[in-house]
Amino acid sequence: MHTKRQAIQMIVGGAAGLLSPFHVASASKYPSKPVRIIAPYASGGTTDFITRLFAQSLQDELGQSFVVENRPGAGGNIGANLVVKSPADGYTLLAGSLSTFALNAAVYDNLGHDPLSDLVPVAVTTLVPGAIVVSSSLGVRDLNGLVKLLKSQPGKLNYGSAGNGTSSHIALSMFLEQTGTHAMHVPYRGVSQAVVDLLGGNISILFTSPTTVLEYLKDGRVVALAAVAPKRLKAIPQVPTVAEAGFPKFDAYSWNCLFAPKGTPRAITDVLFGAIDRSLKKPQVLAKLEEQGMLPVQGQTPESTVRYTRAEFERWVPYVRKMNIKAD
Repeated sequence: MHTKRQAIQMIVGGAAGLLSPFHVASASKYPSKPVRIIAPYASGGTTDFITRLFAQSLQDELGQSFVVENRPGAGGNIGANLVVKSPADGYTLLAGSLSTFALNAAVYDNLGHDPLSDLVPVAVTTLVPGAIVVSSSLGVRDLNGLVKLLKSQPGKLNYGSAGNGTSSHIALSMFLEQTGTHAMHVPYRGVSQAVVDLLGGNISILFTSPTTVLEYLKDGRVVALAAVAPKRLKAIPQVPTVAEAGFPKFDAYSWNCLFAPKGTPRAITDVLFGAIDRSLKKPQVLAKLEEQGMLPVQGQTPESTVRYTRAEFERWVPYVRKMNIKAD
């Protein structure tokens, strides 16, 4: 979740560091065996899709297997802690996200690690926009209509999320705060059940990746009011952005980033950065991301990656603490 201005300043800005002859020699030997990428969520979700897409591309680029291991639990903390405790040799990496790096630091009282000091951001791969969607039975067709309905029935409507403290929860919490409205929060263990209950009329509103409800948008059972993204998404081109819908200050969307344990040599992280940077220029990778309503992150440097992730941490941790949002 971040602003378009931040995307320009943090991702694009910066200059790449130079490698010393020693580092070049070390990097030339990496990778010499299979690399594990820990995906800290269950298979079949957004992070899993992104991780497998880039694992295949990294394998093609670097000539070694990049094996994805799903280690879900505790909102991504189990997988993150596994990586933090692994050798800093580039052979165990984390497919992290806004949640694992920033949100969890406020949502959980004890992560078991310090994201800022224990993880090295290698490269942001993908921005993951969301959409505010409602059941068609609600009779709302745009974001202004939803706000009017919420104001006319304060606290009577409800919204679902993938769980307490998840990005879907925090995003709608922010929207309600910005619009001065109230609704009841119904947390689920994952977004799939929330979608089922949205279709069944048990909840009225959901913030989710457009692809999770694409088939229901097409058959009219669900209505997407606005995409929370800097531009219209190819997956749902008919849906306006929140700025177009009249809410430019609402810019809550997530991202995915490859992380390494602290102490991983810069020569190794530079090899990985270069391979991801090349991957983000491949037409087949770009097409698959855009089909899923995701946006590739291009034009970054290792330095701008660090600045961007730190800025996101500094933005979201105080906000979540102020809202007193905690995990189950």
